[in-house]
Amino acid sequence: PALGYGRVTAAGPDAKFKVGTMVSGMIGAQTFATVKSSEAFRMMTFPFMSPTASLGLMGLTSGLTAYTGVFYVCKRPRRGETVVVTGAAGAVGSIASQLAKSTGARVIGVAGGARKCSYLVDDLSLDGAINYKDADKSLDDQIEDLCPNGIDFIYDNVGGSILDSLLSKINPSGRVVICGAVSQYSGNLNKGKVEGPSNYLKLAERGAEMKGFNVMQYIYKVPFALCGMFYLYMRGKVEVTEHIEEGIKSFPFALQKMFTGGHIGKLLVEVNGSQ
Repeated sequence: PALGYGRVTAAGPDAKFKVGTMVSGMIGAQTFATVKSSEAFRMMTFPFMSPTASLGLMGLTSGLTAYTGVFYVCKRPRRGETVVVTGAAGAVGSIASQLAKSTGARVIGVAGGARKCSYLVDDLSLDGAINYKDADKSLDDQIEDLCPNGIDFIYDNVGGSILDSLLSKINPSGRVVICGAVSQYSGNLNKGKVEGPSNYLKLAERGAEMKGFNVMQYIYKVPFALCGMFYLYMRGKVEVTEHIEEGIKSFPFALQKMFTGGHIGKLLVEVNGSQ
């Protein structure tokens, strides 16, 4: 299954949508999809935004997930606090980083490679970037340099050893929001081999908290999140970088890029090429 949008080209007599209507839903990785009208939704469009915003900045699995994790799951970041976002060059991470920055917090992003770290600092105006692939400086040393006074808020998309290292610097009353664990998705998930946070006792030692979430658990907040995100977008506080692959044949390679870090921002596939 794949979340996307498209135009209705044929409709049965009892269908909710007429031919020509733009709809979205789990339409799959295909150029033509047959779906029940009950499983499709009228595509949401937003003024001053491209149609792809419904999948990215204003989409449930990207922008609204980022908004929920930053503002609703734990006590939101505050001015002067230090926030660290892992997977910060990805779709959710890049948006979450900007949202955290909008609060007045000091935001550090974690990403793999010099190009992504430059993107975080130069394009997103974060206060610093940690390159976990750096061959000359260890992850722990980079964290110490960029977070000398500890970490107040962690938005985690990666898990594994990176989360462990960050937990060692968590401050009293710190918050850790678990959005995902991309480092554990390649063969580990649900097989008893997930690398968990062995530094979790730092939470007890420092009176910090860790809470996971799924955006569907906060679905009642979506209208407020949409309004808040649009407001920040119009003020120039948040944007999304799109990486678009063209053609249905590119889908498996795009999927691979999603889990190997071969893109920046929101990864999309235009199944009909440039049409």
